[in-house]
Amino acid sequence: MRGWKGTVGAAGMALLLAGCGGDASKPESELLGKDTGIRYAKSQVPTVRNMTCDRKRGSVRYGLNAHKDESLPEHKGEKDSEDYVCYGPDRISLAAGGRTVTAPHIAAEYDLYGAVPDPLKTVKSVYSESLAEDDERTLVGEAETVTTKTAAITCQKNVFETFPMTTCLWANHGAVGAVDFYPPAGRHPEIAEAVARTKELIATGLVEGPVNS
Repeated sequence: MRGWKGTVGAAGMALLLAGCGGDASKPESELLGKDTGIRYAKSQVPTVRNMTCDRKRGSVRYGLNAHKDESLPEHKGEKDSEDYVCYGPDRISLAAGGRTVTAPHIAAEYDLYGAVPDPLKTVKSVYSESLAEDDERTLVGEAETVTTKTAAITCQKNVFETFPMTTCLWANHGAVGAVDFYPPAGRHPEIAEAVARTKELIATGLVEGPVNS
């Protein structure tokens, strides 16, 4: 969550990082297909099972900002960037900077482009410039990249402030996104589950349609 400033001692960080190895189950990967020509007029509130999602409201911004790739063709539709949050049935309360805030389970960003010729190359670049170079995040373990028929997804466990997060960055041939998964049980959400949720966000959060040229 941007704007929070807190500190964690070496002992506290060690406890957070301990036992954060690989996932018990690995997400399956498919061969990334060719560009079908599908583009998006806009993003919309996604649908995620067992969660309630809405547009981000208020001045507090949750989630990682995906690095904007200026080399990609600009989206000329209604709106090229939008943020959403999803809440599960159980409250997540995070304390930092002397205050406690109810955090979402998921914070998702959608950035639309006129085209993304190479989603796998783009997601690696966005990961490198958005998450790997974020000095407010401590990376945990190795990043994992999977592909579907239409998208490339890279997920990484990390610690922000004192919070064990899992973050996924994704790209398809018309959009790029960042997804932060907050800790529902005080530990990192597993990568396999984060990948499955990210697939839902991609499938339900984009509106196909003509883009004004």
